[in-house]
Amino acid sequence: MVSRRTFVTATAGATGSLLGARVLEAAAPKSVEPPVSRVVSEFLHFDDPVEEFRAQMRLERDLVEEQGTTLTWYHWLVFVIPGGRRPEPLIRYEGIEYSYFRHLGDYNYRIHAHNISLPRDLHTNEFTDSVTNPITGERVEVPVTPLLTDPGTIGSPIGFRNLAGDGFVQSPYRKFRIENDLIKMDLIRSAPPDWPATHIENSCNWVEFDLFANETITSLPAHFCGHYAFEHPAWLKMPEGMGHLAGFWDGKKINSPSELPHEFLDRMEREYPELLEPRWGEFERPIPFDL
Repeated sequence: MVSRRTFVTATAGATGSLLGARVLEAAAPKSVEPPVSRVVSEFLHFDDPVEEFRAQMRLERDLVEEQGTTLTWYHWLVFVIPGGRRPEPLIRYEGIEYSYFRHLGDYNYRIHAHNISLPRDLHTNEFTDSVTNPITGERVEVPVTPLLTDPGTIGSPIGFRNLAGDGFVQSPYRKFRIENDLIKMDLIRSAPPDWPATHIENSCNWVEFDLFANETITSLPAHFCGHYAFEHPAWLKMPEGMGHLAGFWDGKKINSPSELPHEFLDRMEREYPELLEPRWGEFERPIPFDL
């Protein structure tokens, strides 16, 4: 394990050495065997919890002084996990998460967000409104999935406090690691208090380390992937006791809705234009506990 300060200091010298090595490799005769290149892999330790929280905000959102927004775009695949037999792919979604946040002082950030996911057929990739349940064989209607009821959270160096709770601090599993020229953050989050207890979510965000080391960049252009485990929705009409669903997603930060893919953006502008902007009204609700 290395500290952030040690790694940043060592990186400058190592970069020059690597560049020299690459020049020599380019001049050498080609080999029929692929070159051996050992992966650089180190866990990155933060001595200061404030610095660790700042790093998370830069990767996930934006380390703003007052208020800001972050828009992410993603695809995710959903599988039925029935138990006792192989998992079955169910459907693809394409969607966005729009988060908006305010700095309340002392690195306490009030964070709200909304999501919307549009279903696509697994085989044709076209937008769809129905899917075949692979366990029952029944054709069922699949709705667009907006998530507009997340109560929000207070994030800070001590952890996260859900705004639907009593101020209890949750400390998520969070690890930073170096992989060659990337920095990655592994994160595990539990559900809000009023969600099913079986819900769990993990993710991995990453960006080039050179960008991360430039602390003038408050919102890093990160990519991410992750996994959900969650209960069957009512629309799937799944018999009780038939397991659960798993979703695997990947995506990236984008700067504004204008950067969304044309087909997705066209549909959003026609049907859900209000979700292409922050919902600042969420901040009118009082915080139910002391900071």
